[in-house]
Amino acid sequence: MNALESMVSKLKATGIYTLNGTSLVDYELQAYAEGLKMAADAFAQLEQESFIATSTDYGISNRETLFQVGAYGSSEERRTALLKRGAITPNDFTKADMERVLSLAGLNAEICENTAAKKLYVNCLGETADNAAMQSALRIAKLFLPAHLNAELDFRSISWNNIDQLDECFDTKDSFGYTWDAIDCYGNAMLQI
Repeated sequence: MNALESMVSKLKATGIYTLNGTSLVDYELQAYAEGLKMAADAFAQLEQESFIATSTDYGISNRETLFQVGAYGSSEERRTALLKRGAITPNDFTKADMERVLSLAGLNAEICENTAAKKLYVNCLGETADNAAMQSALRIAKLFLPAHLNAELDFRSISWNNIDQLDECFDTKDSFGYTWDAIDCYGNAMLQI
Protein backbone atom coordinates (compact mmCIF):
# COMPACT_ATOMS: atom_id res chain seq x y z
CA MET A 1 0.00 0.00 0.00
CA ASN A 2 1.44 3.37 -1.00
CA ALA A 3 1.17 6.59 1.06
CA LEU A 4 -1.89 7.92 -0.83
CA GLU A 5 -3.85 4.68 -0.41
CA SER A 6 -2.93 4.59 3.27
CA MET A 7 -4.04 8.19 3.93
CA VAL A 8 -7.30 7.77 1.95
CA SER A 9 -8.24 4.55 3.76
CA LYS A 10 -7.61 6.12 7.18
CA LEU A 11 -9.58 9.29 6.38
CA LYS A 12 -12.48 7.36 4.83
CA ALA A 13 -12.76 5.36 8.04
CA THR A 14 -13.56 8.58 9.95
CA GLY A 15 -16.59 9.27 7.77
CA ILE A 16 -15.86 13.02 7.79
CA TYR A 17 -14.46 13.39 4.26
CA THR A 18 -15.94 12.70 0.86
CA LEU A 19 -13.01 11.17 -0.97
CA ASN A 20 -14.16 10.49 -4.54
CA GLY A 21 -10.88 11.52 -6.20
CA THR A 22 -12.06 14.98 -7.29
CA SER A 23 -12.37 16.87 -3.99
CA LEU A 24 -9.87 19.42 -2.68
CA VAL A 25 -8.96 17.00 0.11
CA ASP A 26 -8.11 14.35 -2.53
CA TYR A 27 -5.82 16.81 -4.33
CA GLU A 28 -4.17 17.80 -1.05
CA LEU A 29 -3.62 14.14 -0.16
CA GLN A 30 -2.09 13.54 -3.62
CA ALA A 31 0.34 16.42 -3.02
CA TYR A 32 1.25 14.99 0.40
CA ALA A 33 1.74 11.58 -1.17
CA GLU A 34 4.17 13.00 -3.76
CA GLY A 35 6.22 14.65 -1.00
CA LEU A 36 6.21 11.45 1.05
CA LYS A 37 7.21 9.45 -2.04
CA MET A 38 10.28 11.67 -2.52
CA ALA A 39 11.24 11.14 1.13
CA ALA A 40 10.63 7.38 0.91
CA ASP A 41 12.73 7.16 -2.27
CA ALA A 42 15.56 9.08 -0.58
CA PHE A 43 15.42 6.71 2.41
CA ALA A 44 15.41 3.68 0.10
CA GLN A 45 18.48 5.04 -1.71
CA LEU A 46 20.19 5.76 1.63
CA GLU A 47 19.51 2.19 2.75
CA GLN A 48 20.91 0.83 -0.52
CA GLU A 49 24.04 3.03 -0.34
CA SER A 50 24.62 2.15 3.33
CA PHE A 51 25.94 -1.32 2.47
CA ILE A 52 28.90 -2.02 0.18
CA ALA A 53 27.19 -5.08 -1.29
CA THR A 54 24.23 -3.04 -2.59
CA SER A 55 25.67 0.45 -3.12
CA THR A 56 26.00 1.78 -6.65
CA ASP A 57 26.68 5.49 -6.32
CA TYR A 58 27.83 7.69 -3.46
CA GLY A 59 28.10 4.73 -1.08
CA ILE A 60 30.97 3.35 -3.18
CA SER A 61 32.74 6.69 -3.69
CA ASN A 62 32.46 7.63 0.01
CA ARG A 63 34.04 4.33 1.06
CA GLU A 64 36.76 4.64 -1.59
CA THR A 65 37.66 7.98 -0.01
CA LEU A 66 37.51 6.49 3.48
CA PHE A 67 39.62 3.44 2.60
CA GLN A 68 41.91 5.50 0.34
CA VAL A 69 41.16 3.30 -2.66
CA GLY A 70 41.37 4.73 -6.15
CA ALA A 71 38.16 4.65 -8.17
CA TYR A 72 38.71 2.36 -11.15
CA GLY A 73 36.58 0.08 -13.25
CA SER A 74 32.87 -0.58 -13.19
CA SER A 75 30.66 -0.30 -10.11
CA GLU A 76 30.91 -4.06 -9.63
CA GLU A 77 34.74 -4.03 -9.80
CA ARG A 78 34.86 -1.08 -7.39
CA ARG A 79 32.47 -2.85 -5.00
CA THR A 80 34.54 -6.04 -5.15
CA ALA A 81 37.73 -4.09 -4.38
CA LEU A 82 36.05 -2.50 -1.36
CA LEU A 83 34.72 -5.83 -0.10
CA LYS A 84 38.19 -7.35 -0.38
CA ARG A 85 39.73 -4.33 1.33
CA GLY A 86 37.22 -4.70 4.16
CA ALA A 87 38.23 -8.34 4.60
CA ILE A 88 41.75 -7.39 5.76
CA THR A 89 42.24 -8.27 9.41
CA PRO A 90 45.01 -7.68 11.97
CA ASN A 91 45.90 -11.37 11.56
CA ASP A 92 47.08 -10.85 7.95
CA PHE A 93 50.79 -10.70 8.80
CA THR A 94 52.48 -13.54 6.92
CA LYS A 95 54.50 -12.83 3.79
CA ALA A 96 51.74 -14.23 1.56
CA ASP A 97 49.09 -12.28 3.47
CA MET A 98 51.04 -9.02 3.13
CA GLU A 99 51.50 -9.57 -0.61
CA ARG A 100 47.76 -10.28 -0.93
CA VAL A 101 46.85 -7.19 1.10
CA LEU A 102 49.16 -4.99 -0.98
CA SER A 103 47.63 -6.37 -4.18
CA LEU A 104 44.11 -5.66 -2.84
CA ALA A 105 45.23 -2.09 -2.26
CA GLY A 106 46.43 -1.90 -5.87
CA LEU A 107 50.15 -2.53 -5.40
CA ASN A 108 51.58 -5.56 -7.20
CA ALA A 109 54.57 -6.43 -5.04
CA GLU A 110 56.83 -9.26 -4.01
CA ILE A 111 58.15 -9.23 -0.45
CA CYS A 112 61.47 -10.65 0.71
CA GLU A 113 62.47 -10.76 4.34
CA ASN A 114 65.90 -9.58 5.38
CA THR A 115 66.03 -11.05 8.87
CA ALA A 116 69.62 -9.90 9.53
CA ALA A 117 68.65 -6.25 9.04
CA LYS A 118 65.08 -6.75 10.37
CA LYS A 119 63.83 -5.19 7.17
CA LEU A 120 61.36 -6.06 4.45
CA TYR A 121 62.43 -5.74 0.84
CA VAL A 122 59.38 -4.93 -1.31
CA ASN A 123 59.86 -5.23 -5.04
CA CYS A 124 57.08 -3.18 -6.63
CA LEU A 125 56.50 -5.18 -9.80
CA GLY A 126 55.31 -3.30 -12.85
CA GLU A 127 55.24 0.04 -11.03
CA THR A 128 56.81 3.02 -12.71
CA ALA A 129 59.54 4.93 -10.93
CA ASP A 130 57.86 8.31 -11.37
CA ASN A 131 57.39 10.32 -8.20
CA ALA A 132 53.56 10.09 -8.08
CA ALA A 133 53.55 6.28 -8.40
CA MET A 134 56.32 5.95 -5.84
CA GLN A 135 54.51 8.17 -3.32
CA SER A 136 51.26 6.25 -3.86
CA ALA A 137 53.05 2.94 -3.26
CA LEU A 138 54.76 4.40 -0.19
CA ARG A 139 51.38 5.48 1.22
CA ILE A 140 49.92 1.99 0.66
CA ALA A 141 52.98 0.31 2.18
CA LYS A 142 52.81 2.52 5.27
CA LEU A 143 49.16 1.60 5.72
CA PHE A 144 49.59 -2.16 5.55
CA LEU A 145 53.14 -3.25 6.29
CA PRO A 146 54.03 -4.04 9.92
CA ALA A 147 54.93 -0.85 11.76
CA HIS A 148 57.74 -2.48 13.76
CA LEU A 149 59.74 -3.38 10.63
CA ASN A 150 61.62 -1.08 8.32
CA ALA A 151 60.93 -1.61 4.67
CA GLU A 152 62.66 -0.85 1.42
CA LEU A 153 60.51 -0.32 -1.68
CA ASP A 154 62.25 -1.10 -4.95
CA PHE A 155 60.74 0.22 -8.19
CA ARG A 156 63.51 -1.01 -10.46
CA SER A 157 62.91 -3.62 -13.10
CA ILE A 158 65.72 -5.67 -11.61
CA SER A 159 65.77 -7.10 -8.10
CA TRP A 160 68.00 -9.38 -6.05
CA ASN A 161 65.56 -12.18 -6.81
CA ASN A 162 66.01 -11.58 -10.55
CA ILE A 163 69.78 -11.53 -10.12
CA ASP A 164 69.75 -14.73 -8.06
CA GLN A 165 67.55 -16.51 -10.62
CA LEU A 166 70.10 -15.90 -13.39
CA ASP A 167 72.27 -18.53 -11.69
CA GLU A 168 75.49 -16.86 -12.80
CA CYS A 169 78.70 -17.31 -10.90
CA PHE A 170 80.24 -14.55 -8.84
CA ASP A 171 83.02 -13.93 -11.38
CA THR A 172 80.43 -13.14 -14.05
CA LYS A 173 78.75 -10.63 -11.78
CA ASP A 174 82.07 -9.19 -10.67
CA SER A 175 83.17 -8.63 -14.27
CA PHE A 176 80.65 -5.76 -14.57
CA GLY A 177 82.69 -3.82 -12.02
CA TYR A 178 79.75 -2.74 -9.84
CA THR A 179 80.13 -2.29 -6.11
CA TRP A 180 77.38 -3.59 -3.79
CA ASP A 181 76.26 -0.01 -3.21
CA ALA A 182 76.13 0.64 -6.95
CA ILE A 183 73.90 -2.40 -7.41
CA ASP A 184 71.71 -1.41 -4.45
CA CYS A 185 71.29 2.16 -5.75
CA TYR A 186 70.98 1.23 -9.43
CA GLY A 187 68.34 3.37 -11.15
CA ASN A 188 67.80 5.57 -8.08
CA ALA A 189 64.33 4.09 -7.57
CA MET A 190 64.39 2.96 -3.95
CA LEU A 191 62.36 4.29 -1.02
CA GLN A 192 62.97 3.58 2.66
CA ILE A 193 60.25 3.35 5.30
